[in-house]
Formats: sequence, structure tokens, C-alpha cells
Amino acid sequence: MSDRTLGRRVGELVAALVGVAAVAVFARRVGPDLSVTVQSALFALAATLALVGAATTRFRQGLLFLYAALLAGAVGYAASTHSLGTAGTFAAVGLALVALFGAVYVVEERRYRLRRGEAVAAVVVVAVAGGALVAADLGTSPLTYETTVHGAAEMPADPEQSTAVVVGAATVDNDFVYREQVSFPAARACVFNGTARTDVAVLYRAGGSYFPSSVGGNGRIRADMTVLPSQATVESLSATVPVERADECPAASDRERIVVVVDE
Repeated sequence: MSDRTLGRRVGELVAALVGVAAVAVFARRVGPDLSVTVQSALFALAATLALVGAATTRFRQGLLFLYAALLAGAVGYAASTHSLGTAGTFAAVGLALVALFGAVYVVEERRYRLRRGEAVAAVVVVAVAGGALVAADLGTSPLTYETTVHGAAEMPADPEQSTAVVVGAATVDNDFVYREQVSFPAARACVFNGTARTDVAVLYRAGGSYFPSSVGGNGRIRADMTVLPSQATVESLSATVPVERADECPAASDRERIVVVVDE
């Protein structure tokens, strides 16, 4: 192996390691703050870069495998986080298969290769598109949260049943076109039966499911604020218990009540 060839391979390895490190840092520091729409799009753009690399470098087979994995990740993540419907999901899977087998055939079977200038142009286009998506995402704060506490809560008729007790309601409005990740404010409740205090977490439930993960573009999610008191706590309370909101729970109370504290 000549010194020139060795130097080129070392340079390619160093460039690859730098690229992987940059992606890891970006995913760790910026990724969690991105909308699920942009996260899905970045998977697709990364798949495009892998395909460009497969059609440019000699690491064809490995990069084609990476392309297939990223493409599957993009489609799977988008289908699981966006309301595509049955027809939309089948269409997305069909298009992904066409893109996958078409790319494998052209690059692997036909040995199609991009010229260096074409590859650079493709990378620039992908970088600009990804940067624009991320900038638009990070430049907006489209989610608005609102929480309200009910005046009273109904205890389960059968204390032995682990039934959620609704103590309030919450909404999140998305004023942007991206599907955004939902993070309702942390909340807790203190249940007083007149002699003792029990601390419980407040859980958000929407559509029968706890912890809704995302809200669609220009959409809204309404959720119940619920608590799950123990059987002993329910048995010590009346059928209807007053609910109040406060900045913090009192140390004690000589009457029945549920105090809700929302961290906003």
C-alpha cells in the first residue's frame, strides 16, 4: 500500500469519526428539543447522505445498509408518531420500499457513481434543508399549556377498585405546523382526610392513555389531571372531596381536601 493510499484512508477514517461524533453531540444536545416532525425528517435526510456516500465512495455496501436502516427508521418513526391513517401508512411503506429497492438496484447492480462535484452539491442541499428545518423548529415556541383544578373530586364507589380520581383538566395548543412533543407541567397532590396527609402524583390522561407524547400541527390535546389514591386513603374519605390549588402543600389540615400543586 502506497503512502498516498494509506494517507487517504486515514483521512477518510478521521472524517468519518468526526462526523459520527458531531451527530452524537447534536442528537444528545439538540435532538430532544426538536419536534417529532423534524426528527423524522432528519432520519430521512441522514438516509439521503448515506445513499450519496454509497454512490460516491468505495464503502458502497456498508453505506447502502446504513441507508436502508435510516430509511426504515424515518418511515417507522413518522408512522408511529403522526396520524397517517391506514392508507397513509401503507403509502409511506410503499414509497419507502420503492426508494430502497430502487437505490440498491441503481447503486449496487448498475454501479452508478456520483461525481465529486455532484456529491458535494447533494450534501450542501441536504445540509441546507436540514438546517432550515431545525432553525424553524428551534426558532418557535408553539406550545401553550393551561391547567385548571376542579372544585371537587368524586371518590370511587368501590374503594377496592384502583380507579383514577379526576382533580382537574389540562390543555396544550400547538400553533405551528410541526407535530410537537408534549410535556405537561409536573404536578402533585396532597390528600387530607382531616387527620393524615397522603402525597400522590398527578398524572395526565388523554383518550384513555396516560402521558400523551405529541400534539399535531395546529392541534390541541385535552387531558384529565388524575390521581390514584390507595384503597386505605379512599376508605378514609367522603364520596365527594373538595379540591384546591396552591403553590405548595400545607403541612397538615383539619378537614378533608385535595390540594393540587402545579410546577409552572
